Amino acid sequence: MESLVFDEELSGGQKVRSAKRTTAPQENVPKPSLLQQAITALMIIGPLAGLIAAIVIFFGHGITLVDLLLALVFYAITGHGVTAGYHRMVTHRSFVAKRWVKIALAISGSLAFEGAVATWAAQHRRHHAYSDVIGDPHSPYLYGQSFKERAKGAFHSHIGWLFKAQSVDVEKWAPDIAKDKDLMFISKIFPLLTIISFTLPALLGYLFTFTAAGALGGFIWGGLVRICLLQHSTFAVNSACHLWGKKPFITREGDEARNFAPLAIMSMGENWHNWHHSVPRSARHGVKRYQIDTTARLIWILEKFKLIKDVHWPTKEQINSRTKMYKLETSGMQ
Repeated sequence: MESLVFDEELSGGQKVRSAKRTTAPQENVPKPSLLQQAITALMIIGPLAGLIAAIVIFFGHGITLVDLLLALVFYAITGHGVTAGYHRMVTHRSFVAKRWVKIALAISGSLAFEGAVATWAAQHRRHHAYSDVIGDPHSPYLYGQSFKERAKGAFHSHIGWLFKAQSVDVEKWAPDIAKDKDLMFISKIFPLLTIISFTLPALLGYLFTFTAAGALGGFIWGGLVRICLLQHSTFAVNSACHLWGKKPFITREGDEARNFAPLAIMSMGENWHNWHHSVPRSARHGVKRYQIDTTARLIWILEKFKLIKDVHWPTKEQINSRTKMYKLETSGMQ
């Protein structure tokens, strides 16, 4: 199937024109300092410690309705900020939003504690350009085929890659974002937004209960637990969705992006990863009727209220053609 021609916009100007894979050129990327690695570890271990503390508290004292609501509401807001804002709007330009909607989605995504919007998008575009070949920041397939090597690859794709030197050139991978003053400003104030991400649920917990316990509950459940679960749901798209699941649609040679159904709710539709890699600019990832994709539903609502435009919805013809090409490719391999 080397002759298959693709026209998949990676956004930012790059286009993949062929099923033939290429690898990234050698780059001299400085290794992250011990301080940078310590900060990264804190960003991952801190929320995880909060989750453990929450489990201990839950079995000792239970969870209040306020704690639960803060966790669910902040998860939904910040999670969709990543999926609809960071990913589908900014990285892949699946739709065009009114300025205030663009800003609101980018800020919401920043509260998810997953990095500044400009670098997040640039890194993700690089992932699509070199998916599962040398140059992919978080492929699980770059270490070998033995069980030990596969386990190492799985860890790398989930969180290990965060501690390694990475090439994140916003000017190269996201020139459109580099020219967007709103998005670049939001990227610059990312440290401030991370502080707000923790303090806001704690403040709301206090205002709802007027107790220190309410503030602590908001901090733990609406802050630490929510961030931990959201982080690992996102990380699992990088790892689980390239290791397990189904591949019903054609992707480029060697691209192992898969649909991993168990992540549907927590990832807000990002788990339908095979279709996403088949048509990256598609605003909907769960293209089958039974595939839950709350991010696509949010985009649909925003479009109905005329808050966004130029939405790239998948067509039946597009879905059928990608399915047929996959069947043709797999039959040719037998």
